[in-house]
Amino acid sequence: MNRMIESDFDTRIYQRSPHTVLGFHGCDRTVAEEILNSHDKHLKVSKNTYDWLGNGIYFWLNDPKRAYEWACQTQKRKPSQIKEPYVIGAVIDLGMCLNFCERQAVSLLQKSYNDLKAAFDTMGFNFHEEFKNKVPDEGGFNLIRPLDCAIINHAHDLVEKEGLYYDTVYGYFQEGTDAYEGAGIKEKSHIQICVRNPECIKGYFLPRTK
Repeated sequence: MNRMIESDFDTRIYQRSPHTVLGFHGCDRTVAEEILNSHDKHLKVSKNTYDWLGNGIYFWLNDPKRAYEWACQTQKRKPSQIKEPYVIGAVIDLGMCLNFCERQAVSLLQKSYNDLKAAFDTMGFNFHEEFKNKVPDEGGFNLIRPLDCAIINHAHDLVEKEGLYYDTVYGYFQEGTDAYEGAGIKEKSHIQICVRNPECIKGYFLPRTK
């Protein structure tokens, strides 16, 4: 048998996830009730230039408490956006998933970065002045991420030219301060799922509190 090398692996065949997961979204109560009382409405697609995983509908994996915490934090920052913090759950088929816990997904980001930076360099723009992650929290974790958002959105553009479309994006983040002294785990560590294809959301539900 010949020795296996890195280039032997066709990694894309493993990116279609067989998993259905539960995600939780923090929002205003009126938004949640509107979705729950509808047969066809979806949560709004986020297209902020600083979103951590690019354009899509955002969920916290298996964590209604963190979703509610986010809604409460947003209420303090943007009281006009969230008047009564609330949480809605969703059943999500990950489908073709760009999972940043996997090596091939990170390689795609590196390719996207090099391509986008080269384009800006050609035009005479300073790429890192245009796109920079910023606003670190108490643990040094950047909360505003224009750089990552631009690179991820451009990565989708690159693969779509090849006829490939990702339904969801999956990212693990170590946010906040150390969970305990000397920890390798942060207090607000979490997994976010960004749904780009709304058809992957099979249904919404009201989370149980007990």
